[in-house]
Amino acid sequence: MRSQFAISLGLALGLGGLCGCSTILRHPWHSIHDGSSFAGWSAPDMSYWRIEDGAITGETTREHNPPRNQFITWQGGEVRDFELKFEFRIFGDRSNSGMQFRSSLHEFGLVHGYQADMDGAGKYLGGIWDEYGPRQSLAGRGERVVIDETGKRTVTRFAPAANLTKSFRQGQWNEYHIKAIGPKVTLRINGELVAELEDHEAGKALTHGVLAMPIIPGDPMKVQFRNLVLREW
Repeated sequence: MRSQFAISLGLALGLGGLCGCSTILRHPWHSIHDGSSFAGWSAPDMSYWRIEDGAITGETTREHNPPRNQFITWQGGEVRDFELKFEFRIFGDRSNSGMQFRSSLHEFGLVHGYQADMDGAGKYLGGIWDEYGPRQSLAGRGERVVIDETGKRTVTRFAPAANLTKSFRQGQWNEYHIKAIGPKVTLRINGELVAELEDHEAGKALTHGVLAMPIIPGDPMKVQFRNLVLREW
């Protein structure tokens, strides 16, 4: 059965083609996962990854636990200005994952850069994190953050963090929408704005890089990603 997310996307694409809408024609959505294989995706150790329920699935167990974070990376090139939509499902209160974007590959397949955060307990869900970077949290859930060229932050809270996880359901499918245009990044979960970042910091703001998803060592965890669609600007 197709999800409502996939049906809505198909209708939007179809209507765009019928009406000749210039925005859709200039910036078409396209799928970056076929739902049945790892075509276009790779990780240094694929033993932690499989295709299940039409989704890229990462899982650790007590018997099969990695020595470090494991990232599966999209092989379609770097993204710059873009929108990415996908569905995710995460299991376990101590589970932790996310979507890396505008990020860079390093030794052991580790990926450094911006991360749209997610976790099973909902503590970090919807925040923007500097993965392996010195700045750590860049914008928490419910925050609008502007970072100037010197690194000075101006933080405005637009909603209580707890109010923005009411629609999130651990172990069920949820929607993530990442939009990064120039220095501005916005995150939405299940259609609701959860974080905004405007990053101008000299030498640290990221303009381009790879997409990737992690699983982490420690307590057993499982995370799934499906219906990944990208629109580059």
